[in-house]
Amino acid sequence: MREVLKSAVVITDGDLIFYHTGFYVEDGLLVIYNGQNYLFTDKRYFEDALKFANATVYLNAVSPYQTFIKTLGVNQIGLIYGYTSALTYKELESLGYSLYDCSESLESVYAIKTERQLSTIKKACSIAEQAFLKTLPFIKEGITELELSAELEHNFKRLGGGVGFETIVAFGKGSSVPHYKTGSVKLEKNTPILMDFGCRYNGFLSDITRTLFFGEPTEQFTSVYSAVKNAHSKAVNEIRSGMKCCEADAIAREYLNEYGYGDKFYHSLGHGIGVKVHEFPTLKPTSDTVLKDGMVFSVEPGVYLEGEFGVRIEDTVTLVDGKCVSLMTTDKDLLIIR
Repeated sequence: MREVLKSAVVITDGDLIFYHTGFYVEDGLLVIYNGQNYLFTDKRYFEDALKFANATVYLNAVSPYQTFIKTLGVNQIGLIYGYTSALTYKELESLGYSLYDCSESLESVYAIKTERQLSTIKKACSIAEQAFLKTLPFIKEGITELELSAELEHNFKRLGGGVGFETIVAFGKGSSVPHYKTGSVKLEKNTPILMDFGCRYNGFLSDITRTLFFGEPTEQFTSVYSAVKNAHSKAVNEIRSGMKCCEADAIAREYLNEYGYGDKFYHSLGHGIGVKVHEFPTLKPTSDTVLKDGMVFSVEPGVYLEGEFGVRIEDTVTLVDGKCVSLMTTDKDLLIIR
């Protein structure tokens, strides 16, 4: 007689625990069984978790999750392999459970935002843009990348948000490195500035990149900026629900290729955004994932001339009634600060 499989899902990642319970813990474990949430945490979080978590909450030191799972009578446990430690995997395996990767099924759930989640992301976008605008007057000759980054992040907090991820502020040739490490470089005249940042608001994120120029831009910089801006606009205008991610990526990539910059666009066109800054789906040349209404993702074409400068323009967008809609309102014309 075939064994009937009974499954539970175990999640240890803090952001994903927040997604399911509305409560963030750095060290905790969530068991999802039969549509119910069971959160196991320690004394640092226990009191608040009882008040705010959408879950039945246990103190792990008193009621270990391993003992609880045994009472469920499950023989299978789903894990999100990309966000589960080897220690947790080995521990559950040693208890005799059959383990499987449930990432794909959960990713498809995370990718489609509810109206409430979308509203929260819109607020995170608004705070990020307001903070950016408030930071512009701070830009002057001699400030460092770190000082500009700190001012921007301080403005997030003034406006009721938090830092979503490590801010990138790159002056000059540093902007040619897509994931540049912000440092102590001082701003000089006639220098490009690339700022990649995002705000966290009530657990959800925004992601935005703006490239501007301090001083008088060269003809080469202006030409590259125009190409990236047009590629960005073309992608936002033409991306549709039902389109494959690779087809969306191709809109901007083929445009940049026509202008001789295709080999200078190093990364994917975009990535999903939610409780994490990089979520499913990824808009890359090799992805056949189909875009759907309710998904939230970035559109961020870029051109990087090694050792010279880079230009990236990024908005957080969503799909509504089949069309791509930007959640950002700031102008994407080249901003020149003199």
